[in-house]
Amino acid sequence: MPHESPAAVNGISWAGGPAPATTDITRPPGPDAGWEVSQSPLGRSGTAAMLFAVLSGLITLGYHLFSYPLYDTDEGIYMERAWSVITEGTLSPYTYIYDHAPAGWLLIAAWDFVLPRQFLTFGNPVNSGRVLMLLLHAASVFFLFEIARKLSGSLLAPTIATFFFNFSPLAIYYERMALLDNIMVFWVLLSIYLLLRRRIRVFTGLWSGLAFGVSVLSKENAIFFAPTIFYLLYRRAKGDASSRFIIMFWLFAAIASSSVYFLFATLKNELLPSGLDFSLAHPPAGHSSLLYEMWYQLHRNQGTLFSHGSFLYVMWLPKDGFLIVAGTAAMLIALLLGWRERRRDPGLLIAGTLAFEIAFYLARGSVLLDFYVIPLIPMYALCIALVADRALRRIPIPHARAAIPAVCAALLLLPTGGYLLTHGQQGQLQASDVYYLPLTYLQQEQISWIRQHIPADARIVSDDDIWVALHDGHPSYPNDVSHWNAVGDPAVRNHEFGGGNWQDIDYIVLSNGMRQAMIGNNAGGQENWILNALDNHSVEVWHAGRGDVQLEIYQVQK
Repeated sequence: MPHESPAAVNGISWAGGPAPATTDITRPPGPDAGWEVSQSPLGRSGTAAMLFAVLSGLITLGYHLFSYPLYDTDEGIYMERAWSVITEGTLSPYTYIYDHAPAGWLLIAAWDFVLPRQFLTFGNPVNSGRVLMLLLHAASVFFLFEIARKLSGSLLAPTIATFFFNFSPLAIYYERMALLDNIMVFWVLLSIYLLLRRRIRVFTGLWSGLAFGVSVLSKENAIFFAPTIFYLLYRRAKGDASSRFIIMFWLFAAIASSSVYFLFATLKNELLPSGLDFSLAHPPAGHSSLLYEMWYQLHRNQGTLFSHGSFLYVMWLPKDGFLIVAGTAAMLIALLLGWRERRRDPGLLIAGTLAFEIAFYLARGSVLLDFYVIPLIPMYALCIALVADRALRRIPIPHARAAIPAVCAALLLLPTGGYLLTHGQQGQLQASDVYYLPLTYLQQEQISWIRQHIPADARIVSDDDIWVALHDGHPSYPNDVSHWNAVGDPAVRNHEFGGGNWQDIDYIVLSNGMRQAMIGNNAGGQENWILNALDNHSVEVWHAGRGDVQLEIYQVQK
């Protein structure tokens, strides 16, 4: 059997030199021609590489899925809104304030609706959302693999990109969570994939634009990817006889789908604030307003990404400093080289600008939450993959092109990299936290104690992480209210708590960090009545903790 070079297997370059003749990669013959990418089939090696990528993603994210990390407040918010869609036919169990577009939790609601026991199918209601995230991640791995393969013409680049997307501790920690950002990433990658998967067609623009519009309706910051995706559309359609129709179909689908949000607000007479009052100092009363909420979000400011104590330093770099540092360097290289080669092959430029757009969003200076890093992860992984693939092409020894990234991956998976193995406090070798540290059992114990000791008609102030469990389980607690809504929703505060009377509270159920969240949300004193009940008129009746995680239940003394 003749020896088969690893640089050209099944018509796809693994890492070396120009792509073989069988890859069907054609360069534009003139300035008016479109940009063609590799349309060669995967073949056996490509199929094996893709299966490994998808299966490894299912394993790394799926293992220990229901135990780590702790159920997050935002996970609870989106699950409770999905619950409201199914059980009450509304976008929120409380007043919907247009803080986020609803496509993300509408998808969660559709998923839970078809499950045998709906929200309780996998135990805790948040678990059903995490299973959906796992399935979306598997699909996103496929899209990222194909995007990297089409942009590079090799199998090495998609293998590297999906390695970081699957094994990075930063990715595993956040991509497990039932968050809108993970749903948005799925739709963005699908939109890009549709533009690259085959030769451009009229309806390609329509479906890609629709996917992008849904991504914006899932999480508004997807709009930052619009310039690059539109540039990719333009380059793919350029020179085609139907280019105007392709581009107009994309614009129509993207704008029409995302405009549904504005149409919904208009039909409910909630597009504009009462009296056209956009004052940030005195929020207008009367009804919620989409445009006022957008105005408010644009003016929120809470320091910068590079300020001392930001999530960049306390969360992202400690979890995966390699991805953050190497991804930033790869992004800059991709921007530089991509700009020089933009006419012949804009693949690097596309990867670099995708990463830059979301990096700019994070660094621009505004309110920043730790999971906002989610869309940066696949874009940094793509940049690292394409730049590494380009660098390895210069190595004249074919076997070294595959051996070098394999050695680098092994180093990351060893304790020095901390991706799978770490050194414990006593120096012993152990699995990374995401694979062995149980935390969510504490929240399960908290829910169990409530059901055993608190009457179903009690008025409870809690965090959102256990809201659906208390409203959908047995017994249910219809008077359990999130502290955010207890202070921020006048209808709830006035009806349930007499306008903010601490004596109308029976129990306060604290999640991890809920006290700090109430203090941080108390700039105008709106949380004072709950804090007063907690600090001066209540006794602790239950407590459980592990490390930095501390959960408590207080009974208010009247």
